Formats: sequence, structure tokens, C-alpha cells
Amino acid sequence: MKVFFKTLIFASVLAVAGTVENVQAVIGTIQIAQTQKAEVNAPIPLALPSTADVVLKNGSSMTGQVTAFDPNKQIIQISGSGVSRSLQIAQIQRVTFKRDGLVYTSDGRRVIRGEDNSQAQQSTWKNIPLNAFRFLNPRQASVDLATLMNSRDIRGIQGVAVKSLYVADEIQFQTAGKMTIKVTPTDP
Repeated sequence: MKVFFKTLIFASVLAVAGTVENVQAVIGTIQIAQTQKAEVNAPIPLALPSTADVVLKNGSSMTGQVTAFDPNKQIIQISGSGVSRSLQIAQIQRVTFKRDGLVYTSDGRRVIRGEDNSQAQQSTWKNIPLNAFRFLNPRQASVDLATLMNSRDIRGIQGVAVKSLYVADEIQFQTAGKMTIKVTPTDP
């Protein structure tokens, strides 16, 4: 009888240990899935070159640096030659960033944006709500594409963003509070 109880206790301990390992494996799988989902939902970092040409809907234009962006008030501030001007987004047709401008990585390193990266292809992100564009400072922004694209496309964009820095080429403003952003990845 003692052998039976010892065997039963040993089998119970093994069963509990196996269950604990299975639970830990399931918990680990859930954590990995949550991490992957969080990565897919993370905003895409975007470098802003230091100089931009701003074309207004009335045909006039100005050159300067984008120094502020407020999606709620729908205002962009442009600074250049010691003068700062706030413009309503409804007045702006597009902001085209100069290709020879400096850009900065997320850790503050300066990168000279060059023409030598022949493998980089321009991408166009369309119908982005103004509030999905987060202006961090005159050199950096981020774009939340999670609700705009399917997860496969976002993973592709994130895969590029891991190795390269997306740089804004142009922002076009549309009616109904939407914008189109043209970007090119550049190796820092």
C-alpha cells in the first residue's frame, strides 16, 4: 500500500509540474503575441529635414523649417530668416522637404540625407488623419498607421524602420482633416 501511495504522490507531483510548465509556456506565448501586437501598433518614427518649401493654396510659397504642428487647432508654424508664421492647414496645399536637408535619428544623431541610397524607394501613406501625425520637435515626428493599414503592411513598414530611418519627402493636405505623406527610408 505504501508503494501505491508513493507512486500516486509521485505521479501527482509530475502532473502538477507538467501543468505548471504548460501554463508557463502558454503565458510565454501570450506575452510574445502581445509584444508583437504592440510592435505592430507602435507609431512609425519619421525624420523631418531642416528645410521645407510650403506651397499655399493661393499659389504663394515660403521656405523655412516646420517648428510646430497642432492637429487640434489645425495650425502649422513655419520659421525662417528670423520670422515665424502660423498657418492654418486649410491654407496649405503641401509641404515639400528639401532633399539636401539634415535629418536626425531618434537618439539625436545627425544624418546628412543623401542621394546615394539607390535601393531606397519612396512610399506614399494616404488618408492619414491629422491627429495620427505626432510632431515631436522640428526634427522628428511619428505617424500612427495602426488603424489605417492592415497588420501585414504595417509589419513591412516596421521592418524597414528597424534598419532605416523614414524621412519625410512631402506632406499634402486634403479636405476633411486628412493628409498624404511621402517618405523614403534612409540608412543612418
